[in-house]
Amino acid sequence: MNVKKEEAKPMTTDQLAPSRVTQNGDEIYNDIPIPFRAERRTYPFESLEVDQCFIVNCESVKHEKSIRSCATRYNNNDDGKRYIVRRLPETEMTVGVWRIS
Repeated sequence: MNVKKEEAKPMTTDQLAPSRVTQNGDEIYNDIPIPFRAERRTYPFESLEVDQCFIVNCESVKHEKSIRSCATRYNNNDDGKRYIVRRLPETEMTVGVWRIS
């Protein structure tokens, strides 16, 4: 299934003005379309072939968990690609991400 993704574009106040309502000092807007989620491709998961990997020097445990979370998200796609994340031996904060299928 190919879904065309568009870049998120900032809304201007001109687009908001026609349907703006002020209530208790807060502005409430009607009929404003939800912008597309911005794509952030920090890590090259899609570029990996089977048995290739990339290495990340993590800044914190939170950073490592973020990489593991990304791998889990890519594993949950129905495209058959699978990834594993392993901490490299003799390092404290360096992980490798391998594509295994």
